[in-house]
Amino acid sequence: MEEKAEVERASAYMSVNELCIAAKGRRADVAVVGAGPVGMKLALDLADAGIDVVLVESGREGTDKPAQALGDAEIVDPARHAPMDLAVRRGLGGTSALWGGRAVAFDAIDFAPRPWLSEAAWPIAEAEVTPWYKAASDFLDCGPPVFRAPFPAALPPLGGLRLDDLERWCAQPDMRRVHGARLLAHPKIRVALGATATRLRVDPVTGRTDGLDLAEGATRATLPARAVALACGGVETARLMLASRMDDPALFGGPQGPLGRFYMGHAFGSIADIAFLRPGDDAAFEFYRDASGRYARRRLTLDAETQSALKLMNMSAWPDLPELYDPAHGSAILSMAYLALRMPAIGPRLMAEAIRRRKLGDGPARLGAHLWNVLKGAPSAALFSIRFLAARYGSSVRLPGFFVRNAARRYAFHFHAEHAPDPASRVTLSEARDALGMPRARIDLRFGDADARSILATHDAMDARLRAAGIARIEHRLPEAERAAAILALASDGFHQVGTARMAADPKRGVVDADARVHGSANLFLAGSAVFPSSGQANPTYLAVALAARLAAHLKRVFPELP
Repeated sequence: MEEKAEVERASAYMSVNELCIAAKGRRADVAVVGAGPVGMKLALDLADAGIDVVLVESGREGTDKPAQALGDAEIVDPARHAPMDLAVRRGLGGTSALWGGRAVAFDAIDFAPRPWLSEAAWPIAEAEVTPWYKAASDFLDCGPPVFRAPFPAALPPLGGLRLDDLERWCAQPDMRRVHGARLLAHPKIRVALGATATRLRVDPVTGRTDGLDLAEGATRATLPARAVALACGGVETARLMLASRMDDPALFGGPQGPLGRFYMGHAFGSIADIAFLRPGDDAAFEFYRDASGRYARRRLTLDAETQSALKLMNMSAWPDLPELYDPAHGSAILSMAYLALRMPAIGPRLMAEAIRRRKLGDGPARLGAHLWNVLKGAPSAALFSIRFLAARYGSSVRLPGFFVRNAARRYAFHFHAEHAPDPASRVTLSEARDALGMPRARIDLRFGDADARSILATHDAMDARLRAAGIARIEHRLPEAERAAAILALASDGFHQVGTARMAADPKRGVVDADARVHGSANLFLAGSAVFPSSGQANPTYLAVALAARLAAHLKRVFPELP
């Protein structure tokens, strides 16, 4: 039965050669490059409107090592950027195969002018984005687009500290499992898997993009299209556009333009603990299922007025588990989780590899101490494991993680912080080439003192308000003089890939306009977090999908006018 299913699925795909034979004498209406969540949403919305779509994806279903190797990059500072095999996934569903499923909306302040962060300016207001949040929520299956919930206990005045902020979680993060079948069966969508876009065909006179050069092994072909939309991630979008500019240096703003610049992600990790002073308040930060049946979790944030007054970048935080790798936590449950993550046959199946490696730490394993923790609390650990595995793998709504309360009410204070835009943080082309002859990306991701200062100041502001309200205290693990260095030591991203083709009204400051159309082009559009002028405190996927829905609506309106 499995073999038959594979054959049936394969019949729904097209090779590069088949695709381009079918396209002879007939341009695609819209060619979408990239079959991750953003490309899938864009393709489905356009197809549902009656527009013929060709969806081009470099990878296939499941693991595709040759395709994955095409995305290898030269990383200037490996301490700052995750290896590409951990950061991205080529294939149907894209990097959602590695995604935990956290869905978070951007905040109003992210779109508002911030004089202290002028390079983070958006050309659109929050009101132009929020109408598309429901579409994003429905597509991602993360419950309603509601990101506030009252704190369950009475609270004194908090002076700008918010405890009502929510992050939502997808029932199933892998979008191939959720939307793959509908995508492949759609009569208005042709899907080419194993098809790598290597160049945009741009008319040097009109600026019009006439199609795509595609490669699959030794096969080379050109796909003509009335419009092209790139949804292949921050690094690969910049790489494809930069490679296409090699024959015409003036394209896309030229060598001194913004393309590839302002590469951002997030600084995240833990440098402090939070100790709750009131019984029961820590329970408010556990994962819970809302009325929709989807999971949510509460975070701590500062409101817009406080951020403005203190000239801070945006940041969220939440109580988290102590470091699993340190058996000093004394928890049988946490030690059992650590030991499971260490098992080669089990660990990689439990969480994304990048997160698993962080949980395991870099120091000695201290297996004996962990085993002793498990032996001391074996019954409770076994019961917990049964319940957790059932909720995570035996339910249609996937439990995203776990939170173990302790009698001391003391937890790691995990932060997730906005990354300051910096034009020197960028993606360029390497001298090295991949197996298809395309220049590899050269990645120079930078975090700086401004990032550390804002994170530390936000910790201080949150601590002062928690203490004044008698709710909790934030306790740093390091002396003040060592904290900034500790934050920068943790600052390593590459998973969120924001900003390399940013949105701006002025082509000197951005690559696309407010409609995500490339400046100077009539028919080339960009989708995904590459167009974000700022990274905010939120993971980018939710907003990227919302903007894909917005772009699809725009393309429907302008499609009759495209040349």
